[in-house]
Amino acid sequence: MEPETLSIDEVRRMAAAAGLDRLTDEHMQQLARAANVAHARRRSLHSDTLTPADEPAHVFRLTAGNRP
Repeated sequence: MEPETLSIDEVRRMAAAAGLDRLTDEHMQQLARAANVAHARRRSLHSDTLTPADEPAHVFRLTAGNRP
């Protein structure tokens, strides 16, 4: 099954909804490529089984020698 891609008309509607209604055709093509890549990457992620505990946490620790 071939992956679903956004048509140029769908991208044009997305751009207009975001206030980008003065883009050239070349810019629309670039936006279409970027949107299709983003959709493909999102489809390839297995996020349906993720829970809040799967969110990466950034933990910092201050050691005794670094205290003011």
